[in-house]
Amino acid sequence: MSEYQVTLLGIPGVFNNGRIVHFPYRKAEGIFYYLCVEKKVNRDELISVFWGSSDESTGRKNLRQALFQIRRCLDKDAILLHGKNSLELNPKFGFGSEWDLPEADFALRQDRFLDFFYLKDCPEFEVWVENKRRIQLSRCLDYIKSELAEPLVCRDITRLRRLIGTWEYWKPWDEEMVLTGMKCYMQAEKYDWGIQMYHEYVKCLRRDLDEEPSHAVELLFRTMFHRKEVSLIRKTDRKDHFFGRLAELQYIDERIFWFLNHEPSASVVIEGEVGVGKTALMQQIYEMNRDAGVLELVSHCYCAEADFPLKSWRDLFKQLENLQNEGKIRLTESSTALIHLVLTGMATENPDVVHGGNGEYLSYMALENGVLNLLKELAGRWRIILYFDSLQWMDIVSRRLLQRVMIELGNRQVFMIATCRIDGEQDIRGLLAALRERDIITTLPLSCFTEAETTEIAGNALQGCGDAGISTREIFLRTEGNALVLMDTLNMIRQDGWKEGRPLPRIDMLIQLWLEKLTKEQRKVLDALSIFVEHAELEELELLVEMDRMELIEVLEQLLLTRFVVEQTWDDYIIYKFRHRFYKDYVYQHLSMGKRRLWHHAVARFYENQKNGERWLELLPFTIRQYEYSGYPEKADTLRNLQNNI
Repeated sequence: MSEYQVTLLGIPGVFNNGRIVHFPYRKAEGIFYYLCVEKKVNRDELISVFWGSSDESTGRKNLRQALFQIRRCLDKDAILLHGKNSLELNPKFGFGSEWDLPEADFALRQDRFLDFFYLKDCPEFEVWVENKRRIQLSRCLDYIKSELAEPLVCRDITRLRRLIGTWEYWKPWDEEMVLTGMKCYMQAEKYDWGIQMYHEYVKCLRRDLDEEPSHAVELLFRTMFHRKEVSLIRKTDRKDHFFGRLAELQYIDERIFWFLNHEPSASVVIEGEVGVGKTALMQQIYEMNRDAGVLELVSHCYCAEADFPLKSWRDLFKQLENLQNEGKIRLTESSTALIHLVLTGMATENPDVVHGGNGEYLSYMALENGVLNLLKELAGRWRIILYFDSLQWMDIVSRRLLQRVMIELGNRQVFMIATCRIDGEQDIRGLLAALRERDIITTLPLSCFTEAETTEIAGNALQGCGDAGISTREIFLRTEGNALVLMDTLNMIRQDGWKEGRPLPRIDMLIQLWLEKLTKEQRKVLDALSIFVEHAELEELELLVEMDRMELIEVLEQLLLTRFVVEQTWDDYIIYKFRHRFYKDYVYQHLSMGKRRLWHHAVARFYENQKNGERWLELLPFTIRQYEYSGYPEKADTLRNLQNNI
């Protein structure tokens, strides 16, 4: 049997074993193409389309002649009759065409349906052709848009270019096309392609329509240039343990760029479960904008400080104090005094009054106004970005202050990036709802990595380690794509190698495995560090571990090489803290109750012995908390009354 190939997209044609089939006249050829698309038709339909202006008798005569010519050119059995009226092509001859291709193949064809094929005095056929061309365009664009909406498409550069190129072929003036294409190229970090696409779009728009690009297109073009500059700063470094999240980085950075260029924008709250990578993403954004000429202020909220008023702003104001001492910013006398108040102030029994470290009392409303004036003073010279980590632990006074700041200054003079657990405290939901209702913030949900993303990340992270026997499928099933668990698992594989059949532990098992590798001295220092609310100084650790200072420093240096501990400077002090809250909670929970109480009591007495020192107001809240944990509630209440009466 002959093999037929039918071409309907582009210049149409029929081929028999590679040789073109010539029809005696165009209407017979048109009827054949009509049958290829519609599959099953009736005689009345064909007469209406091809001989609509003729009477019925003439139409039927012409149709019989056309069908005879089609059979003569192809095969006498090429067209099947069903009853007296229905017709269809014989499926045995395989008259398939591009119209029957799967969407993935059909949508990427850059050829118009029945291009350059016309029938004289046959308007109904032209209407049918135009309708099929609209269907073709709709099928193509629907498929392309759905594909471009998938983040993974940006990892296949060849396919990405083909998708965007096909859309551009069909609708070169389409604003949605150029906006989507430029965004995808930015996400794929192919900025030059996006820039080229913009220039081609503008040229086409001006030449064919005598129009200029919209503000949205111009803004995205400027954003893309900004992202290109930022990309030169952000270099992939496996030591940073940060992979992927290109779409999320672009989403946040676009809004920062709009804010910096006085365009309408919205601050971003990153939400996700524990260990999904919220803090790492926020830190990456901070690093990307560190040299962008903005004033970036970072503050961390801690569960242990959730009841301490204004503690969530302390990190931020400490940075301002350091910047002022270094001469990098200059503030008025009133703003300088306000910074000192926030750093040393304490709550009173009256929730509307704050007690300053200088012995003065200040109404909460006056404090709010002072912070607003301070930020306005800074905004006169800087664009300000505030970073708040773990909003779910923010105390109520800090929440009220943040809400006032964002309502009055948000996205005009101050931009905020924050992280928050999806299972966070209900109290913070009121703040987020109030800001969301005013379109001040937008929520960015951060999910665990997909299996495809996990495979890609594992491939990048384990380069040079050899891939013999490594099962990325097993890695994904064990880590469930959780960023923290995944990266620590990959670190373990890099250090210890892959052992086929060995189960991959979850996070608690991983922590226990790492702890077992520590020496007795290292574990003792780590246990002691978990006693402190946030961080500890050398002198405080010496109190619990009973080591001389040099020995303690050597042990801490060894711990710094592990994943558990980090060293930072705070004022004139060197402090040590856990790298992640997971580690601190795990170590603390595995201490015996007796050791916990004994050490908490020792720390509480150590703090109380400094009640005549300069740091007593700073240490007093922590002293109260240490006495509570050590099983001395009466002593804690006594100190709390003292705090309220200062």
